[in-house]
Amino acid sequence: MIILGMAFFTDIFAINMFPPTIGELVVIGWTVFGIGVLLYIMSVLTLRRKGVDKIIDTGIYGIIRHPMYLGAMMMFFSHVLLGQNWLAAIGSAVAIVCCYMIILSGDQRNIEKFGDEYKRYMKEVPRMNISLGIIRLLRRRQKEKI
Repeated sequence: MIILGMAFFTDIFAINMFPPTIGELVVIGWTVFGIGVLLYIMSVLTLRRKGVDKIIDTGIYGIIRHPMYLGAMMMFFSHVLLGQNWLAAIGSAVAIVCCYMIILSGDQRNIEKFGDEYKRYMKEVPRMNISLGIIRLLRRRQKEKI
């Protein structure tokens, strides 16, 4: 988490010290940032409402297993587009790798905590692929109707 925080402040420093030159990338960057914030907020609200004592497989957690970290990764990636410099790119790359490592360790902790039920959840819901998650969700709903 310390490395993640350092990467965040490196990105903010780089974005403020070196203004971007390609305006279109800034627009895309803000769009990616907004989607990341939305994923992050949706996951926090779901966790507050449902708790962390059980596997949550509804809402955004029925589409992807780690929406909070995917949102954070998208926000970090947006720093590359907003900063448009090597310092922001390096800071973002470090932060994204850290987020991914946290996701992997979280999956292992959840397997230990929930066992086979979490393994089943892992098979049904992808780690971060939103498109695949939506497809699988629609297929599950079709099977439930039958």
